[in-house]
Amino acid sequence: MAKKLYVMFVVMMVALIITLPASAGMSGSGVSGIQIQNLSDTDSASVDVLLYNTDGSAPITISAEGGDSINPSAAKNYYLPTIPAVPNGSFSMVAMSTLPVAAIARTDWSATGGAAIYSTVDPGTDVTVPLITGNYAKQTSQFSIQNTNTAAAINDVTITLYGAGLAAPVKVLTNQPIPAGTSVTYTMADAVWGTLPDTGWSAGLGAHGFVGSVKITSATELVVQSFIDLAGSPGVSGFSGVPTASAATDVYCPLIRANYYGDTGISLVNPTNADIDATITFYADAGSPHTGTYTEDVVVPANSSAISFQGPGGSSRAAGLPGGSQTPANPTPTNNGFYGVAAIHGDGNLMAVVNDTLFGAGWSVKNAGTYNCVASDAGGTSFALPLVRRYHLSSVKLTTGIQIQNLTASPVTVHLELFNWDGSSQSASNPPDVVIPANGSGNYWNGNLTGLPTVPPSAGGYGWYGSAVLTSTGAVVAVVNDSGFGATLVDAANYNALKMP
Repeated sequence: MAKKLYVMFVVMMVALIITLPASAGMSGSGVSGIQIQNLSDTDSASVDVLLYNTDGSAPITISAEGGDSINPSAAKNYYLPTIPAVPNGSFSMVAMSTLPVAAIARTDWSATGGAAIYSTVDPGTDVTVPLITGNYAKQTSQFSIQNTNTAAAINDVTITLYGAGLAAPVKVLTNQPIPAGTSVTYTMADAVWGTLPDTGWSAGLGAHGFVGSVKITSATELVVQSFIDLAGSPGVSGFSGVPTASAATDVYCPLIRANYYGDTGISLVNPTNADIDATITFYADAGSPHTGTYTEDVVVPANSSAISFQGPGGSSRAAGLPGGSQTPANPTPTNNGFYGVAAIHGDGNLMAVVNDTLFGAGWSVKNAGTYNCVASDAGGTSFALPLVRRYHLSSVKLTTGIQIQNLTASPVTVHLELFNWDGSSQSASNPPDVVIPANGSGNYWNGNLTGLPTVPPSAGGYGWYGSAVLTSTGAVVAVVNDSGFGATLVDAANYNALKMP
């Protein structure tokens, strides 16, 4: 059976391209682990996994000769520090599989506790990163563009930078080269961008610095991965650029918080040439301190972006979203506000991304994560979750939570099927099914799982990790949050559940 190409950007002991403050989340060296999940529930997949170094050297095969076998619906882990053939560097991953697969990578910066998760996405010749920052509230973006052509370099990449609230592009870079199969990284601290406008302040976002988006085009399909690093904090966010054609009039965000163990902000991007009037409808989870449905209207200028902030003093609070006793003077959560989901409807095609942040006194950031909101066609009844865990690793006790959004006007029932780190079934520990109300949300917190085996010393020797398949009786979307509950502080990280065929 012929093998199909799947690509993503990964990092192993990355030597950062920019000089960051010692307290920034991406300071020092980062290490990555990759989880590749077989999307077939009936047949094993044979997968070849190659790493392409950004220095242009020959690719490194990290799978067995002839390919690694992955059980139906299960996942296989590749932790790069334990693979002798992998040197220090930054890499793009290429997987060739006989069956559809999906992958995520988690990168940790041990010196700071920073962490980010990012996943495979559909490549495109026109890709948008919905949120780009340049020293905005101490946040600075960098993004990596991968050439999916493993046989030839390309030199026709165009990068167009847009600022929030601005009609004209801030900067256009043309004829950018990328070697075969690998990637090139750009940071918003690069001199090539010139002096960035203070769109954070001019667009009324409450802080100085640059906020915007970026569009990347080429005749060759590209994959784009973005990070946002936060100075003075372990916070690191990782999320994907998505094909601009995926913009839609209806967009869904499965995890929203207003003073409930964190606060979110939604960056809405308008890739069209006309202003868009959008309405965000917030639906409370049954466990939210404040229940009910709330709305906020947002105007997103043509070829630009707008921010809806659910934190204290934010636009969503002003529109009526309850935030409990948290205030701008003390943004430390009191956890008596709101959590649930958001549905965005516009009179034109939109894209969106959510920043999920835990603030402390003086607006210090304790941890941060980001995920892409998705269009209705991303909804489905079966999803791969390549990484789920319960108190994994003794020092950090990493544990996942799964937040699920019902896209339908009727209740749905969801089921979670578990698999161990070695690909074997762990169905005996499957949690009870969850019924989600119309347009509402439900969740699994994997700290509640029971009867799980302990991982062997080679996998950390403490707690449990594996993968899962989420199924539903109606269309849903989901996001996974990976957070630490141990004595050693570590940044939280989010990833979108991956739709299965």
